[in-house]
Amino acid sequence: MICSSAARSRIKICFVSVIMAALLANIVGLVSRLLTSHSQRSVLSHQSRTSKYKLPYPETPHLVLNEDAIRGRKVLIVGDVHGCLREMEELLQEAKSKFPDQEILPIFVGDLLSKGPFPVETLKKLQKIEHYAVRGNHDEAVLRQALSLKKEKLYQLPPKYSWVPNLSDDDIGYLRELPYTISIPSLSVIIVHAGLVPGIPLTEQELTNMIIMRNLVKSREGTLSAAELTNEGEAWASFWPGPDHVYFGHDARRKLQKHAHATGLDTGCVYGNQLTGAVVTKDSTELIHVKAKQVYKET
Repeated sequence: MICSSAARSRIKICFVSVIMAALLANIVGLVSRLLTSHSQRSVLSHQSRTSKYKLPYPETPHLVLNEDAIRGRKVLIVGDVHGCLREMEELLQEAKSKFPDQEILPIFVGDLLSKGPFPVETLKKLQKIEHYAVRGNHDEAVLRQALSLKKEKLYQLPPKYSWVPNLSDDDIGYLRELPYTISIPSLSVIIVHAGLVPGIPLTEQELTNMIIMRNLVKSREGTLSAAELTNEGEAWASFWPGPDHVYFGHDARRKLQKHAHATGLDTGCVYGNQLTGAVVTKDSTELIHVKAKQVYKET
């Protein structure tokens, strides 16, 4: 039987269509497997980096602020507030007075709450202004208490957290989504509460280390491990090689720390010393200090 030209064309079209459909199915299957594999790796990564209190993982653990987020504003990185609301407000006003013609974008190094006189009021104030903040160990401890209380109404709060029932769902949600780090590529800056271990990508840093470490201990083999206490090893910031400059808090005993590629901003406001902020540009860093109104907490 001899096929007409039209019939042969239809056969070719059908054949090509079958092949294309098969190729498309293979491509869809491959993409699906890749996405599933990536999703599984992400979940495993999150699970392997659990926090000290096994708290929910924030949606964005490592926030990156690009130039469209900064929008030409002066970046003011603020040390540990610890509920010292009046000093925080004074520091923000001082920064505005120094740069009257420019907007200020505050970014906090964590430990917003606890120890000081106005933890709830500080949290309410922060949510009324545009700002960013990383989580500190005290913020995480407060979140743990708040979530425990929501889960079990008869949960017994430790006395120092007696104010936690005054936190709203929005307050708890705010704490829950605090990232562990904030990076500003245009300024070559990283903000973290406690510290970082050199040589480890941000996405692989131990979550608990980033909120409690103060020192690094160097082994005989030359490896570095994080330490919370200052009686072993040396200040972690002295090891940080750059090129990004890290701004951090958490270490009030050492007060203001100035290292080649890291600056510690916890100057112990809650202990009656100062609240410190750093106005950071591409070319310079200017420090602003506000004296504590009183000693709120004995060391």
